[in-house]
Amino acid sequence: MDELLRTSLLWRLFAALAALYHRTFLPRMFAAIHRAFAESLPGRALRRLLGGQPAVERSAYRRLMDRGNAWLCGIGARVVPVLEDSLVYRIYRRVMGALRSSLLLGWLFAGGMTGFLLFLFSSYAIMDYLLRDVLQLAAIASVWDELLMLFSLVWVIHRRVDTKRPLTSTANGIGLWIAFYLTVGVLLLMTVRPAPTVNFTGFRASMEYLAVFYLVTHLIRDERDFREMYLTMVIIATVLALHGIWQFIIGVPIPASWTDAAEGAVRTRVYSIFSNPNIMGAYMILFAPMTIGLAYACERPSQKVLFWLCGLAMCAGCLFTMSRGAWLALAIAAVLFALLIDRRLLALMLVCGAVACTLPFVRSRIGYLFTPQFADSNARGGRAKRWATAIGYLKATDPVFGMGYGMYGGAVAVQNPVLPWVEYMYVDNYYVKILTENGIVGVTAFGMMLLGLVGNGLRACVRTAKTRWSPLCAGMLCGLIGVLIHSVFESIWEEPYMMALFFAVAAMLAWAGLLRRRTQETA
Repeated sequence: MDELLRTSLLWRLFAALAALYHRTFLPRMFAAIHRAFAESLPGRALRRLLGGQPAVERSAYRRLMDRGNAWLCGIGARVVPVLEDSLVYRIYRRVMGALRSSLLLGWLFAGGMTGFLLFLFSSYAIMDYLLRDVLQLAAIASVWDELLMLFSLVWVIHRRVDTKRPLTSTANGIGLWIAFYLTVGVLLLMTVRPAPTVNFTGFRASMEYLAVFYLVTHLIRDERDFREMYLTMVIIATVLALHGIWQFIIGVPIPASWTDAAEGAVRTRVYSIFSNPNIMGAYMILFAPMTIGLAYACERPSQKVLFWLCGLAMCAGCLFTMSRGAWLALAIAAVLFALLIDRRLLALMLVCGAVACTLPFVRSRIGYLFTPQFADSNARGGRAKRWATAIGYLKATDPVFGMGYGMYGGAVAVQNPVLPWVEYMYVDNYYVKILTENGIVGVTAFGMMLLGLVGNGLRACVRTAKTRWSPLCAGMLCGLIGVLIHSVFESIWEEPYMMALFFAVAAMLAWAGLLRRRTQETA
């Protein structure tokens, strides 16, 4: 198969384009810029900062976590022998043994209960869609994710109890900044609560899925767990991208509110299984860079071609959502990936961008931004109006601490309109929503958490440089940054599965770049 690919017309065409690129001035220009920055004072300082040992690895926080693991291991030495003789434990072992040997479900339980839980986190969006929309099990669909997280917490504790020697702490910089944001959130909830029930509901919606980060970092045991989780996410994203492409081909019907009458070239917007095209675009943004990174990490040409095709399918799926915010976010994520991994991609992106601009629906969607109709629509009920209204309510209440969790800008507020003087609406900007509900204090803490995530993500890329892990870490980081950029135009994290998947990928990035050598163990 690999030999057929190397002798194919497509392979020779790409090889010829690569050779042509190397004969231009672009490689020399990029190399000169890279050398100049690397040799500069900021470049050397940044390299030392990102390449050095993180402070959290020698902190009291990590020592506390290590002592906690040792304490749980000590408890296990006394409790586990008793549990292993219990009826419940014997039943569990028989059931798990039967599932592992099953022809139908053996692949799903090959990694034991830990592997099964990681699969559920990887397929979060699909599971939510099946329960909520296909099977229409409303009672289960509303609580399944909380039950998953609760059981995962119990299983994480069980793994630390049922071990012959204490497991190494998974303390890392990203988790530390998330903990900081959670702490500030709790203080804000205690300080600003004009409607306590609604405030708690809003707090839960904003903070609950941050727990996915800690659960996934504690669940991943070794490279096999990481690889299977990564591949599961890529496979599901590819299937949904192909489904979106099919929707575009058949011209799936859409609500009239998704387009403007002035955009005549836009006949449809794809959304696959998601609630709207913008969420579909965010999903593609998260996983397209990861898929291209996987193509770089593979050694066999056939695998490289396969994952390149999967990544391009996701890019096409994002393109057909007609979401301008998603287009911008994906473009920035792609440029960042090219700068981190392969600057030759910049030339390819220029070509693809030029081709995309010749498509009628792309010209229509972008050209509409510069029309009087768009300016009027945006001022009357578009994002500019929504953002200005949100800032106005913030100024009228408390700019420092905000209106309180769940009071404006998101689903909780729209479903619980407790303030008679407020015109409730979605803000379509997650940062403005945080600012309105939590004030300057909350949005500052949120921004510090995101800076900590991106900074430690860059550290992960530096620490894995020149290894097969480098493109994987870069792909995950660029996908996360793409979603953060898209959140300027949409409240992406209003969808629970997007927040859960975001922090699951962040946990995978932390494990691959910061924890892998420290925490690997035998399954």
